[in-house]
Amino acid sequence: MSIHRAAESTTRSTARETVLVVDDNPLSARQAKAALRDEVHQVLVCASAREALALLPDLVPDLIVASLDVSDLPGSRMLTVLRERAPDVPVIATVARPSMTLGVTAIRAGAVDVVPRPVNRRELVEAAARALQEARGNRDLARVREQVRDRHGFSHMLTQSPRMLRVFDQIRAVATTDATVLILGETGTGKELVSRAIHERSRRRDRPFISVNCGAFTETLLESELFGHEKGSFTGAGGRRRGVFEMADGGTLFLDELGETSLNVQVNLLRVLEEMRFRRVGGHEVVRVDTRIIAATNVQLERAVANGDFRQDLYYRLNVFPVELPPLRDRPEDIPLLTRHFLEDAAEEYGIAPPTLSPEALDAIVDYRWPGNVRQLRALCERWVIVAGGAEVSPEMLPADMASPGGALDAPTPLLAVDESVPMKAAVERATAQVERTYLHRLLQRHSGHLQNTAKAAGITRRTLYNKMKAYGLDAADYRGR
Repeated sequence: MSIHRAAESTTRSTARETVLVVDDNPLSARQAKAALRDEVHQVLVCASAREALALLPDLVPDLIVASLDVSDLPGSRMLTVLRERAPDVPVIATVARPSMTLGVTAIRAGAVDVVPRPVNRRELVEAAARALQEARGNRDLARVREQVRDRHGFSHMLTQSPRMLRVFDQIRAVATTDATVLILGETGTGKELVSRAIHERSRRRDRPFISVNCGAFTETLLESELFGHEKGSFTGAGGRRRGVFEMADGGTLFLDELGETSLNVQVNLLRVLEEMRFRRVGGHEVVRVDTRIIAATNVQLERAVANGDFRQDLYYRLNVFPVELPPLRDRPEDIPLLTRHFLEDAAEEYGIAPPTLSPEALDAIVDYRWPGNVRQLRALCERWVIVAGGAEVSPEMLPADMASPGGALDAPTPLLAVDESVPMKAAVERATAQVERTYLHRLLQRHSGHLQNTAKAAGITRRTLYNKMKAYGLDAADYRGR
């Protein structure tokens, strides 16, 4: 059983979720209650907005299903007030006369979905299942964030993996010392995050933290970057320049990709680590520093030593306190959590509603090998936010190498271009288009890609629907057979 399905099964077997229905029409209220009432859902019905709002200070439901035709608080005002009173509770809006304009207005006001009345049992049950699943994921993310922050003190590193929690223990243990730390792990596993966490918990936290990528420089330039240089020491050296060892004096120096350095640089590094003094390139003055060293590499240094590519004495000097970061594929329990976290971060940055992942897409990314690790996952989540917005990421939107068989189509052309210089009017139009896309996505999902039924539900012609789908990168074939 996949992690997604196992987690859902556990949740459904241990929790009884409460749904609050707000509807002053007795018939449609009974229909909604009958559709949602089962062994999992406890359904409460309020016949007015006033009655519902009186309950909310004491009742925190898992889902609200609210009619936009309630006489004492009609239309989007109902959604606005509910979002103010219960900001973390998803709201499904029900409407007697659905239209494109009303659907877009409802989603913009905070509804996660819009379903027509009279209520179709299957449509309401599926919409509620999606909303509750998303709410569970949000609660899980909030819970882990709280646990990691309170129990472990790592607000910017999220995990529920036993292997990563042991790394947290190592960070706390070594941070109080000045010991040299060697962080080992594949590209993208978060080595710089770990180095910063060590620095922030050390006595040097108020002093500089300097990071340098040793693999980004030639040998000559790297020596200048590390140790500084004197005026005229080489072509282009127009004046004295301090190196990163001096800049980090009293603080911490993070040397990333140390395994890429030449043997000559390694000799000089060993001398500095042993004596904490050096000369600038082209200089005679001895510079003394008090700098804590944290090094990192994705190279297997023991093999590099055996091959003669890395000095054995430097390896022993660096390997005082090794910290090994597991690749993302070895901590699959963190993938759903990190995905939701990165989606929220990117959505907030771009001002776009975060997308959700279909169960099939979530299972696919949990099973993927992730050669680029956490960095690759973050980049993909950013892409999904731009392409999918508040809609659902399906297996067809996964990159070809992680999609399930037969689902290797790449994502559609991004709908939104992120540009800080775009005028406000254009930004508003872009946001409106994103909400329209989300609404049409929900309708296509509900009607399994049937264009005539979708157009009728949206209150638009089939030609208008086709044009909008083309503009928003939606394909009816992606919704058929679901």
